[in-house]
Amino acid sequence: MALFVLVLMVAEAVIYALTGKPVSIWAMVIAGVAAAFGFAPAVHVMQRWMDQLFFPRHLNVVAAIRQLGVEDLADLSVEDIEVRLLERICKVSHRRFAALDERRLENGKVFVYPDDAPAVPLHWSGEKGLGAYEVCMPLKKGQEEIYLLLGPGEDGWPLDAEERKSLEGLARFAAMSLEHARVTRQQLQDARLDSLSRITQQLHSHDLKNRLHDLAFLAHHLESGKLDEDDIKRLVSAIGKVTGRMQTLMQRMSDPNAPLHVRLAPLDIPALIRKTVSERLWPAGVHVEMQLAKVPPVAGDEELLRGVLENLYDNAVQAMNSDGRLQIVLTHTKDRVQLQVSDSGCGIPRDFLQQRLFQLFSTSKEHGLGVGLYLSRRIMLAHGGNITAYSEGEGKGSTFTLDLPLWSVEHETMACGALPKQEDE
Repeated sequence: MALFVLVLMVAEAVIYALTGKPVSIWAMVIAGVAAAFGFAPAVHVMQRWMDQLFFPRHLNVVAAIRQLGVEDLADLSVEDIEVRLLERICKVSHRRFAALDERRLENGKVFVYPDDAPAVPLHWSGEKGLGAYEVCMPLKKGQEEIYLLLGPGEDGWPLDAEERKSLEGLARFAAMSLEHARVTRQQLQDARLDSLSRITQQLHSHDLKNRLHDLAFLAHHLESGKLDEDDIKRLVSAIGKVTGRMQTLMQRMSDPNAPLHVRLAPLDIPALIRKTVSERLWPAGVHVEMQLAKVPPVAGDEELLRGVLENLYDNAVQAMNSDGRLQIVLTHTKDRVQLQVSDSGCGIPRDFLQQRLFQLFSTSKEHGLGVGLYLSRRIMLAHGGNITAYSEGEGKGSTFTLDLPLWSVEHETMACGALPKQEDE
């Protein structure tokens, strides 16, 4: 109504100046048309003004930076720091969802908040092809660019120039905060790695070293006892293998990130599985079931893969509290072998399974170190394979799947080289 009256007064003044008539029907028509077409923009501007005055939804950069919490960002859980940062960005900017696209970085990926946020398209240019996301802001990380993508606002209003400028300031600060938190995380991990290395060296030089000598001494003198000859030989062989594995384990624990030297050879994986199962002393309450298909040789390093299997057996026995069913299933496709190790144990929480399971020093055990599965994953990747896990939740058991390539002509060529294959992760 105010717009109609204003336009009517202006139109009457103009027509009176031109024609000398104080009242004109044309002034009414002009005012009506102007009110009709100008109603929506005028209401939009007024509502924005009212929102800013009484319900401030526009981004206050200073207040937003304070809410992001640069001081405590580095203290967040190291496994979900990116998602937690996106959560805070959504909160302070009143956005429904957000994503951080780092796929241009080496080994980079996409982080989203919340979990059910729309997927970021694989290919997009500028702000075209963003799908459900409304705005994309490039951020620098070294020589490469990463991207912060924001969904539509909670109030449904389209993005304007003023709000975009505020969001760009917030995004720059968020990028600096994320880099600071990541550097702090790396420093913390390096410090823990150094501490673990020091403790391991002390154990190796004192208590553990003495136990290794005791086992070696026992193995040397067992043959003169009263045990059956076959039992003695089997026990001596088992002790010797245990000592060797303990030494190998301590070497790897001293530096979990040390390069792996993988010596590939045609490996009878069913035979290795049967051997590792038969040589292990299983608790009385654990029942092992094996379904091993006849498969061609795989390209593998027997000692390294033995360590992976034994780590999975250890975890399964602990998860079942030494009482339950362990199932080992071996299948194969045209050029790959899949080995599933399933237990009826306590299961794995969903968040831990998705975000932390294979990370260094991440463990769900009360006294665990979080090294075994991290090393197992490195070994599998060094073989050109992979290790994955699945669990329906706590109390519902878990399944680990090993994927390995079959032995091929390509592996034959590699095996003829002078240098062993090295894993570089």
